Amino acid sequence: MTEVDVGSLSYAEMVALRAKLDREIQDKRGEELKVLADGFAKKVQAAGFSVAEAMEALQPYADPASPGKRAAQNAAPKVLYRDPANPENTWSGRGRAARWLADYEAQGRKRDEFKVARS
Repeated sequence: MTEVDVGSLSYAEMVALRAKLDREIQDKRGEELKVLADGFAKKVQAAGFSVAEAMEALQPYADPASPGKRAAQNAAPKVLYRDPANPENTWSGRGRAARWLADYEAQGRKRDEFKVARS
């Protein structure tokens, strides 16, 4: 690891370094969460459960400090989208689009192709 003598940097260089570090931290956080999630999904599926069942079982462990967030998670889906390659991959139409759906859209496919139900 390379050490940086931050005391010798100008204010502008420090701000730029902080911005770069913030980006790297977010990237690393995403990578590590992905590895954890993949491992979790494999263990759950190896035990004979669906990821959706495991997520439902985890609800009591959800952050109690954010009740508004939990209420949104329990809200009925506006629209349900399903991944044709893996039917366990679904997206409720709320929040940021699921990665699998975003990947299809990046390939030029339309979101409506994956719609399966209206609530």
